[in-house]
Formats: sequence, structure tokens, C-alpha cells
Amino acid sequence: MSYYGTTINESPVIVVKAGEVIGSPAFLAVTADGKVATAGKNAIGIVLPSCDDKVEVGADLDVQIKDIGTWTAGAAVAYGDELAVGDGGKAVKATEGAFIVAIALEEATKEGQRITVQIVKAGYKPA
Repeated sequence: MSYYGTTINESPVIVVKAGEVIGSPAFLAVTADGKVATAGKNAIGIVLPSCDDKVEVGADLDVQIKDIGTWTAGAAVAYGDELAVGDGGKAVKATEGAFIVAIALEEATKEGQRITVQIVKAGYKPA
């Protein structure tokens, strides 16, 4: 798509270079510099399963940055919960001061479960 002569990327996926060695990066949140996102902080998106089981620094990561995707839960969450990054780049229920990355479109009953989410990047959860 072009807007006043400027190309606009409408794809929900971008390629990010891994900024660190990541074991099993699929379905984890990462930052723009290709590192696993830190708990409560903003994430550029969620790594798609097209990557290797372990990626080295500089390897390509296909990262979903918008729309409906799949994220690994770091704890139990309910349908409709605002989600933030938890330990290891996994999804947890957003608490005050955490950056809301997505909304849960299904529940997770335990850590490690993959759930469908709507990536929204809604800003920091207020008090």
C-alpha cells in the first residue's frame, strides 16, 4: 500500500535479528533489539514458530507485531485478561505499571500453555 508516495507495510509480521542466544524462542515476547522481553516491559511482538529451536545472535526471528496470535502463558490467565510480559517472555495478567501487550482470547490454566491473544500494545496499566 502506498500513502502519498510512501510505502506502508501492512504485514502483521516483521523480521528482527536476535540480540542474544535464545533457546526455544517460539511463542515468546521479544523486544525490538531481538532479546527476550523483560517482565512488565514493552515487547515488539511474539516470535512465530518458523524459527529454529535455538537461535544465535544475528539470526532472523519472524515476529508477529499485531493482530491475533499465539503466546505462551507464564501463569494461569482468564479470557479477556489484559496481558503483560512475565518471566522469560511469557504472558501473565497485567498488573499496575506493566505494559499491556495483548488481551487473552482464551484461558490458560497453567504455565507453559499456549493461548490465543489479540496483540494490542495498549500502554502501561494504570493504578
